[in-house]
Amino acid sequence: MARQQKPAIIEVSATETPKKSLFDRVAGYLDAQDWTYKTHQENNYFTMNCRIKDAGVRVVLDVHEAEDWCRVLAYSTYPVYVPELKRALVAEALTRINYSIIYGNLEMDLKDGEIRVRTVVEGETQMSDGMIERVLNSNLNSADRYFAPLMAVAFGNAAPDTVLDLVERQEQATLQ
Repeated sequence: MARQQKPAIIEVSATETPKKSLFDRVAGYLDAQDWTYKTHQENNYFTMNCRIKDAGVRVVLDVHEAEDWCRVLAYSTYPVYVPELKRALVAEALTRINYSIIYGNLEMDLKDGEIRVRTVVEGETQMSDGMIERVLNSNLNSADRYFAPLMAVAFGNAAPDTVLDLVERQEQATLQ
């Protein structure tokens, strides 16, 4: 009968690399994509200016991380303010848009007429670069998609109940 040898116990002291904070991972993602941004680390957010098709928007990426939960919230603020007399019409248009979209929303400050697009991604575990990319890209895509139709209601003669038709028409428009 062969004699069994006891397995040798080897102690390995592994050095753990410190886990990057969500704030640092978002900064790393922005750097890797060559975004130009400002860091507000004391308040856990980033700001940047982005160009969409018909305007420039101010983008805020608000980062929150707790022990068992994390979130990246993206806001894109339009560069114009809705005149007070048109705010009720634009609020109706925003309601119609929000009812039709799945991810994110558009909102208006009724005091000053500022419009912004909001998207958020949250989770219980580590957030991937893909998740950060999705929240930012879908935010900017929505800002771009709804800007011109909302401006047609705010500064033109478009009725709020036509805002979704205006979105559809601009997506079908091509140069000929």
